[in-house]
Amino acid sequence: MAEEVPTGTTAASGTRPLLIGPGSGPSPPYPYRMSGPVISGFGRGSKELGIPTANLPVDNSLTPWISSIPSGVYFGWASLLLPSTHPNYAPASGATWSLFPMVMSIGYNPFYKNDTRSAEVHVLHKFDADFYGVDMRLLVMGYIRDEKDYKGLDELVEDINFDCEVARQSLQRSGWRVKELGDGGEFEGGWLVEGEFEGEQAEKASL
Repeated sequence: MAEEVPTGTTAASGTRPLLIGPGSGPSPPYPYRMSGPVISGFGRGSKELGIPTANLPVDNSLTPWISSIPSGVYFGWASLLLPSTHPNYAPASGATWSLFPMVMSIGYNPFYKNDTRSAEVHVLHKFDADFYGVDMRLLVMGYIRDEKDYKGLDELVEDINFDCEVARQSLQRSGWRVKELGDGGEFEGGWLVEGEFEGEQAEKASL
């Protein structure tokens, strides 16, 4: 029997599914890998939207898959190599990396009419301090929706908040939850927490 998919609505997008993909886990070509140091972005995530972002540089030579995927909103897992002095330092068991669910926008953000394609990551956790310069790894598990323009800021924020809920609910399923969290997840996400950051090239995952 097919999994029943709950839905919700937003003013700009109408009825939307709250779950992405089958309960068993992501389907090819997912997941994708991306990594690098957290850089400053456009400075509007927290100030204008109330949705802070941790951005990564987009380099087609390091992430060859990123030039061939559509612009839009994606979701998956983020790991951060936070220093032990950071107030949110909480590494996964037996590791030095801290794991969090995330949503990310890859594209030009038509509402703001960006000239440069960017990767803006919203980690689904309330942080008590910034972490610019910290090494971050991303395991991109799936695609939520295409990017679009909006009539106003309220519509944009509503859709982003819905994206966050889609990510939370989708990643709660055991087939999508990484084993390394130690709470019953079945997906092998060992790359997220292995060793120290060595500037490895981001690449399509072959887990």
